[in-house]
Amino acid sequence: MKRTIALILVLVMVFSLASVTANAEAKKEKILFFTAFIGDFGLSDMGYRAVQEIAAQYDMDWTLVEYGAYDAALAINCFWDALETTSYDYFFGPTWYIEDLIDEAAVIYPDTTFIHYDVGKNIVFNEPNVYGITFAQNESAFMAAILQSLLTKKGKVGCISSDSPILNDFSTGWLAGVKYAKKELGLDISWLHSYMVEGSMSACYEAMNVMYDNGCDAVWPITAQFMLGAAQAAEEHGGIENGYFIMGCDYDQWDYFKSLAASDASSAVGYENILTSITKNIAPASMAIIDSVKGDKSIPSGNRVWGVFDNGVGYLENDNFLANVPEEIQATLKDVIAKIGAGEIVVPSYYDFESHQAFTVYRDNPDAEFVK
Repeated sequence: MKRTIALILVLVMVFSLASVTANAEAKKEKILFFTAFIGDFGLSDMGYRAVQEIAAQYDMDWTLVEYGAYDAALAINCFWDALETTSYDYFFGPTWYIEDLIDEAAVIYPDTTFIHYDVGKNIVFNEPNVYGITFAQNESAFMAAILQSLLTKKGKVGCISSDSPILNDFSTGWLAGVKYAKKELGLDISWLHSYMVEGSMSACYEAMNVMYDNGCDAVWPITAQFMLGAAQAAEEHGGIENGYFIMGCDYDQWDYFKSLAASDASSAVGYENILTSITKNIAPASMAIIDSVKGDKSIPSGNRVWGVFDNGVGYLENDNFLANVPEEIQATLKDVIAKIGAGEIVVPSYYDFESHQAFTVYRDNPDAEFVK
């Protein structure tokens, strides 16, 4: 009889523990990563890596939803379908094509925290459960220009961009950087800024060759997706040892392409010429928001700019950077960053111009100063 009672008690304990475990698993938070598609070598891939890092940090279940192409109708339909399918604690992804719907969705799903990265500075979110991460790419681009100006062997640096608000914000910071290097650092430099005619590897390669044909050596193509086109062009012109270096965009592209080249050298020709990368730090910014939501709510909802002093943007001091950038230039970069943090240098933003036309005057006239 005692054995039977003991067995029953053991079984009750086993089932109770199983029930507690099941309830714990049932209460595990869920995060959805929503983007166009994985495999872009850019911000989608960065977000994909970030959501896995976030899920591991907070012991969350994560789900990926790809809407398959850069298409507004597809993005909007998939956005609503994803939210209706499962109850998520966090919605995470870029705002491409859905920025006008986010506040509406936040009202319908008040228990979901919406975190969106790479938001334009002009986008406004009003609901208390929506957080936008706008990167101060103008600040990091300013630093990129300073680095190019300090390292150029030919005295002429270049920048390749695209004519869109966020890319023009990069361009504004870059132009401010080269103008500062010439005027305030006393460097004898000139520069060339241009746009790619289309978004492709071959277009980036051709744009790089135009820069080189016009006397530039240190060129920054602001395009994570097509960086290998730039790397190949730099290699064909003599590479980093001859001053023909490039810089990656958004994440450590030198390290990433180095790992690809380890298995197939032909898949990443010229990656060694990526001196450093100018970064957008998606995971740290997102984790800071989640910590705030879970804790003291010190970060207010709405769209916020994450700059160099918020660990939102920066440049990487990886092995390639340390091997190729003299210590005195590293010190100058740090001094410039300190001045940005202290407010001694205020880097202009594309979003500060009254019009696109005002920006083009600043872009096209080497002597033009920023006028708000």
